[in-house]
Amino acid sequence: MYEHPYLAYQVTEYEQDRIQRAAERRRFIAEHADQIVPRAAGPVRRAGQRMLRALTGARTATTDASAPADRRAAAGCEPVAAR
Repeated sequence: MYEHPYLAYQVTEYEQDRIQRAAERRRFIAEHADQIVPRAAGPVRRAGQRMLRALTGARTATTDASAPADRRAAAGCEPVAAR
């Protein structure tokens, strides 16, 4: 059927309160930016950084001096003419 108006009122009131708290938090952070100290990297962030370094290291190693033709020649493959 229809929603009871009290439920819609409570939800709206909660959302407005949440928006006001978020705005207050943003204002406080903007006013006290010099007091904010970055958090030390936790285990998940450290693992992510290791994986990112491994990916970027692998990409730079393959793009340095090894062109695709050089890789084919090193593998012993010969190019085939198209029909």
